[in-house]
Amino acid sequence: MRAFVIRPFGKKPISPEVTIDFELIHEKLIAPALEAVGLAGGTTGEIIDAGNIREDMFALIIEADLVVADVTVHNANVFYELGIRHALRKRCSVMIKGKPVKDSTPFDLLTDRYVPYCIADPGKAFAELTATLLATMASERETDSPIFKMLPRLQEADPDTIQVVPTDFTEELGRARAAKSRGWLRLLADDVRGRRFEWPALRLVAQAQFEVKDYEGAGRTWERVRATAPKDIRANLALANIYERQYKELNKPEVLETSNHAVARVLEETRLTPRQQSEALGLRGRNLKTLWRRDFDRQDDIAPRRQAAVNSMLLEAYEAYRSAYLFDLNGYWPGLAALQQGVIALNLASESAWDDTFDEPQKRREELASQVASLRPIVVQAVETAIARAASADDRLWAKISAADLRFLSEDRPARVIQAYRDAIPRDNPFAWDAAKTQLQLFVSLGVKAELANEVIQKIEPLVTVPTPPADLLLVIFAGHQIDEPQREKPRFPSDREERARTLIRQQLQSVIQAGTPATVLASAAPGADIICHELCQSLGIDSMLCLPMPKDDYARSVFGELDTWRTRFLALTASSRPVLQLSDQPRLPRWLEGSGLDPWERGNRWVLQPAFPG
Repeated sequence: MRAFVIRPFGKKPISPEVTIDFELIHEKLIAPALEAVGLAGGTTGEIIDAGNIREDMFALIIEADLVVADVTVHNANVFYELGIRHALRKRCSVMIKGKPVKDSTPFDLLTDRYVPYCIADPGKAFAELTATLLATMASERETDSPIFKMLPRLQEADPDTIQVVPTDFTEELGRARAAKSRGWLRLLADDVRGRRFEWPALRLVAQAQFEVKDYEGAGRTWERVRATAPKDIRANLALANIYERQYKELNKPEVLETSNHAVARVLEETRLTPRQQSEALGLRGRNLKTLWRRDFDRQDDIAPRRQAAVNSMLLEAYEAYRSAYLFDLNGYWPGLAALQQGVIALNLASESAWDDTFDEPQKRREELASQVASLRPIVVQAVETAIARAASADDRLWAKISAADLRFLSEDRPARVIQAYRDAIPRDNPFAWDAAKTQLQLFVSLGVKAELANEVIQKIEPLVTVPTPPADLLLVIFAGHQIDEPQREKPRFPSDREERARTLIRQQLQSVIQAGTPATVLASAAPGADIICHELCQSLGIDSMLCLPMPKDDYARSVFGELDTWRTRFLALTASSRPVLQLSDQPRLPRWLEGSGLDPWERGNRWVLQPAFPG
C-alpha cells in the first residue's frame, strides 16, 4: 500500500517563543509510523520529474491508499489538499494535530477525529498513530470523508483512471512477455512495490503472468492488488479463474473454495456491469461443473458413472451458466456452456437417479427441454455474430471452435461435424484442440453422443501437431568473482589464479554433464569467473545464456575498464551463438525506477536468480 502525507514544510513560528519543526515531526512520528504499518510513499518532496508539480500532487493525493494530514496550524496548502482528498476519495484519510497551539480546529473539521501529538516530543504519539493507521486500513466503514457523509450518492474518483504507467515500464514488460520469462515478470512485480503507479502496473504484470501460464505468480500478484482493494472486481475475477485452474492441478478442495470466495466477492458488488455479472456467474458455473465431475469421474464403468452424474450440481452448474448468459447475450461462452450442460442433463434425465434426486422430476425434464430448445437459436446467433465481429485472430479462433461445438450438439452427420472441427482447429495449436477435446471426452465418458464424439476425436487428433513434452532441464545459476584490476591493493582474484579457477569451474560443469540431465547455465559476463564459465560451457557443449543488465555495448564500456583482453573475450562470446538475455535497454536503471534506491547491478543479479526459484 502507498501513503501520501499532507503537511506544512520547514519550521513555522507559532509565537515569539515557539517554533514547530515539521521536518522533525515527519522524521520522528509520521515516517516511522508509516514504515511500521508497511506503507510506502511520502510528500510532494518525492516529485522529481519535470512537469507540473500541482498535477503530480493532485495525482498523488487521489492515488494514495491512505493519506495522513497534519492540521496543527492554519496552513492554506494543507487544507486545500485535504479538501481535494475528502472530495474525491471516501476512505483512509487520517488527521493529526500537534499541541499546544493557538490555532483552533477549523469549523468544518470540528466533528472529525484526529490523532493528537506533543509538538515538543512528537515521537511519544508513535504507538497511537500506528494503531490508528492499522485500524483505518482494516476498517470497513463506508467513508471518513465529511463530503461523502453529507452526499452519500456522490461517486468516488477511480484511481485507475488517473494513474499512468510509464512507457518504459510497459516496454520492459513487453520484452519480458515476449521472452515468456516468468522470472522477469516476477522481478517487475517486486520492483514496482511502493511506486506511485504500483497498482495499475501490477494489473499489467498479473495479466502477462497469466498469459505465460505462471498461474502461481499471477495469483500472488493479484492477491497483492486484492490486499489493498478486497472488493476489486478485476482482481477477484482473475483469482477465481486462477484458483480453479490450480485446483485441477493440485486436487485440493480448499483451492476451489478459494475460487468460490472470489466469485462471491464479485457478486456482492452492486456496481457490476452486465459483462462482469455474466463472467462471475459463468465462473461459478464452471466451479460447480468441476465439483460435479469430481463426483463421477472416479467411476470406472459407464452405468455407475451416469448414475453418479445425476446429482444436484448437474443442474446447479447448468442454471449458473444459463443465468450468466442471460445477463449478457453477446457473451456467448456461458450460453454455449449452458447448452452443453443442458444437453447432457436431458440425456441423463432417463436415468432412475433423476426421479430420486429432483422434486417433480417430469416437470423438471419438460422445463429443461423447453429451456434448451430456446437457448439453441440465440447461442447460434451469438456465436455467428462473434465470428463476424472478431477483433483479433484469437477471438475468431475461439468463436469458430464454439461454432463447431454447436454443430456437434445439433448435428448427427459425422462428416459435417468433423469438417467443422477441421476448419476451426489450427494444426499448430494443441492447446485449442485440447480444450475442445476435453469437452468431447466428457460426452464420451457419460455415453452422450459418444459415438460421434469418438469419431471426431479419432479424425482430428492426428491432424494436430502435439509438441514433444520438454525433457527435464537442470537450470544452473553461476556467479563468481571478477578478476582483479591492475590497481587493486588487496588481492581477491589475481590474474595468476585464472587457471586454478578454470580447473575448479570445469570440475563443477563436468559434474553437471555426468548427471545426465540437459542443462542450461545462466550467468552474467563480468571479467573473471563469469566469462570463464561461458567459455568452458562452449568447449564442453553445455548450453549457456549471457544475462546482461544492459545492452552489450554499454556493458562493455562500463565493466571492463583497462581489462582489454577480457573485453575482447566478452565480445567473442556475444558474437558466438550464445543467446543473450538483456534486462534493460539503457546503461542505468530504467527511468521508471529512478529514485527507488535500487542498484542496477543488484537488480541484474536478482533478475538472473529469479528463474531458479520454484513455481
